[in-house]
Amino acid sequence: MSCTQQDDIRAYYFPVRELTDGLVYEYTNTGTFAEEPSSFWYYLGLDRDTALYLTATHYADGMTPDQLVRERIYNEGVTMEQLTVYPPLLSGRPKQVEAQILYGRTFAFRLHDGKPVGFRVAYTPAENDDATEYVSLDRTYRGDTLLSVMGEEVEAIVFDLLGEVSQRDPLEGDISPTFTGYEIYARGLGMVEYYRDLGAGGVLAGKLVRRISMPDYAGGLRE
Repeated sequence: MSCTQQDDIRAYYFPVRELTDGLVYEYTNTGTFAEEPSSFWYYLGLDRDTALYLTATHYADGMTPDQLVRERIYNEGVTMEQLTVYPPLLSGRPKQVEAQILYGRTFAFRLHDGKPVGFRVAYTPAENDDATEYVSLDRTYRGDTLLSVMGEEVEAIVFDLLGEVSQRDPLEGDISPTFTGYEIYARGLGMVEYYRDLGAGGVLAGKLVRRISMPDYAGGLRE
């Protein structure tokens, strides 16, 4: 790893203006937490008159949307404006849950001298109206690197992660498990690798193996 000499690292975030037709990113599972061999995220850039947005949709089992994130792109960085999750109920039907964005600075285009940048959200669990769950994630720049992504060597930057998934429940009590890990962002691609050590819960990790259009992705599901 080496420290970057660049003042602006926006080129390492997702190429929002190139994603106006949308692309599905397939991350092969390299951890122990997820059972599926791959994780699929659909990234779509929205260029409006007043702002530039990026939406990211995760597909459970490769078919059903279970998480939607909308971010706004500013000159200084990226801010989360919406987080919607669709947790399955005991009945098997998902329920739409809107998170409250407590603070949403997800990515800064300029490095902050080792200071973390991150977000924190809160929401009510689908089947426990008395509880509140909190999710926070901080990214701290570690350094530059070169790595092979989809068969090509690319320039990339690495962030260390520190996160927490906590629950406040007046009946069951409070829990505040934390996790650590890292993310790698490649020039012109966005996030190409992630690793989260969940402790006893296992490791959630993946690496980008391909990008395809939504029609090609949907066609593959129908085959």
